[in-house]
Amino acid sequence: MWSFYIATMVCVGVATFFLLRFYAAPGVPLFVQAIAVIAWVTSLSIVALVPVDVLDSLLGTSGSITGPLGILWSISYWSTQVLCWAVVPLTSGFVDAGEFTFAGRSWAGLKDHAQFWIIMGSLSGTGLLVLLISGRLTLSNISPLALTLSNTYGLVAGVFLLGYGLVEIPRGMWNQANPEERLRSCSYRLGRCADTLEDAASELQSVITVVEATSQPMSRRDPMRPYMDIIYKYAQDKSPFKPSMVPRDGSGRVDLESLKDSELDYGCDQAGLAELRHRTRKAVHNYEGQFASYVNVVTEAFELENVCKCRASRDYTQKGVPIAGIKPVHPHLMLYKCVAKPWVMRLAALLLGGTSFMVVWSEATIGLGRHPDLSPFSLAIHKSKHGEMGTLLLVMGPLVYMVMCCQYSLLRLGFIHVFTFRHHVVPHCTHSTSLLRNGAWACRFTAPICYNYLHVIRMQDYLASGQTMVFSKKMGAALNDVPLFGTAFNNWFPVVVLFWCGALFLNVWQVIARLILPARFQVQHSGSNEHLERGQVLIRKEQARPLLSAK
Repeated sequence: MWSFYIATMVCVGVATFFLLRFYAAPGVPLFVQAIAVIAWVTSLSIVALVPVDVLDSLLGTSGSITGPLGILWSISYWSTQVLCWAVVPLTSGFVDAGEFTFAGRSWAGLKDHAQFWIIMGSLSGTGLLVLLISGRLTLSNISPLALTLSNTYGLVAGVFLLGYGLVEIPRGMWNQANPEERLRSCSYRLGRCADTLEDAASELQSVITVVEATSQPMSRRDPMRPYMDIIYKYAQDKSPFKPSMVPRDGSGRVDLESLKDSELDYGCDQAGLAELRHRTRKAVHNYEGQFASYVNVVTEAFELENVCKCRASRDYTQKGVPIAGIKPVHPHLMLYKCVAKPWVMRLAALLLGGTSFMVVWSEATIGLGRHPDLSPFSLAIHKSKHGEMGTLLLVMGPLVYMVMCCQYSLLRLGFIHVFTFRHHVVPHCTHSTSLLRNGAWACRFTAPICYNYLHVIRMQDYLASGQTMVFSKKMGAALNDVPLFGTAFNNWFPVVVLFWCGALFLNVWQVIARLILPARFQVQHSGSNEHLERGQVLIRKEQARPLLSAK
């Protein structure tokens, strides 16, 4: 049992290391990478503990909350809470601040999140005071209430994230089985990426112009000059659009007509220069992320175009037009991509689609308990004997899939750029704030998903009277003390996932979003002729030049 836990944690550590290598930008500080890794490993350690706790309970040897299992649960669960609500937000504010000293950046990060905590604390304190005065709440119930509200928030948001992944992962794999349709989708996404890249480039040019305009009249004796030099050096080294490239008039001065009056006041004091430094880094990071997204989509389009040509001609030795940055494909690999891969992806989509259906069905029938037990996962675990390792694997499999669906949804939020500048997730170009934000979200939602999974497999219904899992003792015991938000809420709320997934599968929300939301907040689709045609033109243009020279 414990050997399984150790092996799982080793796999978690290796997977986290490669995940960091895949997403992190080259300039991310080591301490940020370390905190992101700790956040991911800590949150996934909860997933590794669930099968051990389940097997321990099924064997009738439920551990004590002060035993090894209880200690590990306390470390994993409360570490995720501390990371989510304190360490990651403060670190994110520190690395995002534009101040020039350690103390200044620390204070800026603290002040940024102190505003949030003051507002939330005031609202929470007012609500608690009203409940205490009315007699509907006692002092002894405040701690259970806080734990319940935290779990409820995680459960509500987690169910929606889970539902999105349950639908989109199988659908995405099914769509990958059709290279021609994927090429059309790539063309559309390329048109969208070109728009956002142009906006990012325009903002970057404006910021670099402001940097040059602020630096030019500042004398070497100006007390603000050392701070301005830091900003100027960063812009010169990191930005593809250099301050030396800013257009000038006949006298060599920067043309100020394109700038706003407020953009000429950055050099007045240290606070203004700190704001300019923050804006400069933000513009550079956003441009790098948008450009990386553009390059990835163009590269994918090139590869798909070659696959489509080979499928049409049935000549799997065809390499297509030689393109800089794209390695030639071996004929055997091209044969797999053209013939075998579509069937492999369809089979995988069907298997994952069936798993998603079983998860949704199990969630929707939680309220029935074991009378009757309609959860396929619960029946597989409780109604047959598989040995210790078989039981551990049966418990782990569906849970890993559910957590993957939730994580996929979190990453997808970054890919569609819902939180511009703040959560831009791009392979090899994800900067500090985005890495930390994703780590915080993993800490926030993993524990509620795992607690919800215990209801999916009907653990409490099958345990002997008076027997409780260690995780339930840690996280769920207090829920019984608060009406509505207790175990009853955890039983009936997951029914929502049935309607949520049904609406996602039928694209109901996409239709509604097109009617009421601005374009930047809509999930990408391939139905816009304007973006599709522009993407097809861009593919032809990019084939005629080295892709990376576009930067």
